[in-house]
Amino acid sequence: MPQDRPSIPAALIRAVKEEAGYACAIPACRMTPVEIAHIEPWAKVQEHTFDNLIALCPNHHARYDVENRIPRSSILSYKANLALLNGRYSTLERRLIEQAVGWPPNAEIPIHIGVRILISRFLDDGLLEEADDLQYRITGFEGGIKTTELYRFTEKGREFVRRWKDAEPLTD
Repeated sequence: MPQDRPSIPAALIRAVKEEAGYACAIPACRMTPVEIAHIEPWAKVQEHTFDNLIALCPNHHARYDVENRIPRSSILSYKANLALLNGRYSTLERRLIEQAVGWPPNAEIPIHIGVRILISRFLDDGLLEEADDLQYRITGFEGGIKTTELYRFTEKGREFVRRWKDAEPLTD
């Protein structure tokens, strides 16, 4: 780091890391630990701002800043997608996106009925649907209590996951 460049404030570092879930912002990576990278180079902007910082693993940071092997447009897309995901979806919904990358198209996801509220935005946006109301896990005494529902990503949801994985904008 150049000697005349001030350190990034700790609160700003924390906010950028929180935005990316303390993992690399590149969806196909998600490695830890992370470093804070300037999207526009420090030499050009001469300031540290949240909108110009992104969390990247050391490998991707070097590939972006030193090797110029990651296009700026991709980094901007990762940053924009993080803002949308964090502003709209719960931690559970964001984790489902990460996990769904390798799932077959109609994979069923068991979700405890008590946390259905944590997937409500996915349901509202048509990204997730109940798989089959007749299939659920019963626990408890005679007759049981419905405790787990099965869900799956809709076609729209699978396209959303694909766009996230490929660093395409999540909104049109």
